[in-house]
Amino acid sequence: MEPNGLPSSPHYETFVFKGSSSRSADDFNWVVWAKPPGKSFATIIAIGGGGAGGNGAIGNAGGSAGGGGGGSGGMTIVDVPLSALPSQLYINVSYSDNPGTGNLITDSVVAIRPELTTINVVARAYGGGTGGNANGSTAGAAGTAGSAATASVMMYGWAYRRSVIAGQAGSAGGTTSNGVAVTLPVTGARVTGGTGGGGVPSGSTGTNGGALTVPVSPSYFPSHPGGTAPGSATTPPGRGNSGVSVRDTGMYFYGGTGGAGTFGTATGAGLVQAAGGNGGIGSGGGGSGGARTGSTLAAASYGGPGMVIITCY
Repeated sequence: MEPNGLPSSPHYETFVFKGSSSRSADDFNWVVWAKPPGKSFATIIAIGGGGAGGNGAIGNAGGSAGGGGGGSGGMTIVDVPLSALPSQLYINVSYSDNPGTGNLITDSVVAIRPELTTINVVARAYGGGTGGNANGSTAGAAGTAGSAATASVMMYGWAYRRSVIAGQAGSAGGTTSNGVAVTLPVTGARVTGGTGGGGVPSGSTGTNGGALTVPVSPSYFPSHPGGTAPGSATTPPGRGNSGVSVRDTGMYFYGGTGGAGTFGTATGAGLVQAAGGNGGIGSGGGGSGGARTGSTLAAASYGGPGMVIITCY
């Protein structure tokens, strides 16, 4: 059905497969898809999962940096005649990157058999890398971008590819300053990296988590700030914003932003580490902020799960 409740067009059928955030084992979960009758062509869009955000450090003022933001997954688009495909395909959609164990299966794959042998793979989209953990005054590194797929990993579908697009790297955490921002990609990718968490300054101030830099208004792309710096030593730092699906763009997803760093002289209720936001579909998670000793530890953010869309017409 269309969003307004009217019947879908009889000229096309769209099948959407989204990854789960609950899987925790390093395995594949193949779903079977059957070709619909009466159609002759298919467009397959695969998006790899995003990487989780890194952890900020907890320690002294001026020596507790923010965690890095996770990288986004890559995108692969294949236009293929249904006559070139068998009666059914096997789909593995990447799930959220689990920050407790690092990268698991963050690739999204469409294949003619439930395996990764390249001769059987119609489309593959790589996942992004996990943001680095901060170590004292050394900020967490940016999570790497998911690579663009090549013929060597999707031989069956390579002749029918329309585009293969690398993901976007996340950004690094701040040392004694705000987390580093991420600018929306201009490569054709429809997903973003996550941003880094703010570090803890030496003086009586706090820092912001990294923000997404978006086009100036008027624009279809809303602002997506990082966690807000605390206004006093007893104010908790703001957590990062989780990724969203951007309306009115057809398909575009934001990553999570970084958590703010605590006040340099934080005490009492201000001793809280700010978590980064979870990533949207295919996008990286935000890094957590740096925090003073005695702060409550924040849970690491998750990278966004992947997605596969098949439209037949």
